[in-house]
Amino acid sequence: MKAALTFGPGDIRVETMTDPVPDPEEVLVRVGGCGICGGDYSGHKPGANQPGQRREPTIAGHEVAGTVAARGAAVQGLPVGSRVAVSPNRPCGRCPPCHRGMSHLCESRIPHPRHKGGGFAEYTAVFPEQCYPIDEGTSMLEAAVTEPLACCLHSTSRIDVRQGDCVAILGGGLNAQLFLQLTRLQGARKVVLIDSIEDRLKMASTLGADEVIDCSRASFEEMERRFPRGAEVVINTRGATEFTELAFRLCAIGARLLCYGVARAGRTVAVEPHLIWRKEIQLIGGRSFNNTFGAAADLIDSRRISVAPLVTRTVNLERYAEVVAAPSGNHIKTVVVPDQVAAEEAR
Repeated sequence: MKAALTFGPGDIRVETMTDPVPDPEEVLVRVGGCGICGGDYSGHKPGANQPGQRREPTIAGHEVAGTVAARGAAVQGLPVGSRVAVSPNRPCGRCPPCHRGMSHLCESRIPHPRHKGGGFAEYTAVFPEQCYPIDEGTSMLEAAVTEPLACCLHSTSRIDVRQGDCVAILGGGLNAQLFLQLTRLQGARKVVLIDSIEDRLKMASTLGADEVIDCSRASFEEMERRFPRGAEVVINTRGATEFTELAFRLCAIGARLLCYGVARAGRTVAVEPHLIWRKEIQLIGGRSFNNTFGAAADLIDSRRISVAPLVTRTVNLERYAEVVAAPSGNHIKTVVVPDQVAAEEAR
């Protein structure tokens, strides 16, 4: 099979290697699509890893959808040909977070063997319990969005969106567009999305945003004035610290503020504790997903959440090796299709 092997930041080589062989309790999945996440991009920035930190090449890619191509001898169910979205989480089940029902924060997550590979390859071997069936009417590109939607579902449950809430979403990427739809489903009276990229603002309007704000043309003070009563829910999908400061400024009394965007470790932001006390602001972190993967697959299958428009580009393995080192703000979601002939296709 062909696979994109990562040797280090910016060093990805597409090579031919032996197809992974599933163990008796595994299934072999032919990858139909694998999304590129923000972590994949940031992992290839200069200085992302220290020299020598990675001892052997790896096959990345955890937003996987595909078709079961073979089964181990001990596997029951999941016949060859089954169309599945693949959960990347394999918790140990023994550490304190797992015992407390927070397996997504497992301290000893079971690593995927290098030779079995991630999703940036033609095949990957996984366990049946990681596989969630998808409908025939759901494309592989749509199914590849299951993992990020599961993450957004988990975080949405933590911020307790209530009917009648005003929701402010900072950022306009894939996760922001998913949060927009999820909060509308939960009865928000008004959802406002803030970003600086025109295509993302247009997408948000198409998907039901009540208002969009171009933050490249408005100061923080001007944006704050657009929320005279504040927002009961503020979702920050941006990692830059200045957006965390803006998020606090938009909070209404009793607001729930979700920090979802990944800031660089060690970065800090000035927060006035008096403001948190006076407004009773709840500051909430959101990371990965716990038990929401199946619900995410169902929401995509049912079309209650629209993900097809969010996949704005597909690339093959060779092109992936190039684009992951050069993120483009013109695209909301890029999915790698290993058997795609064209290097890149816009959608």
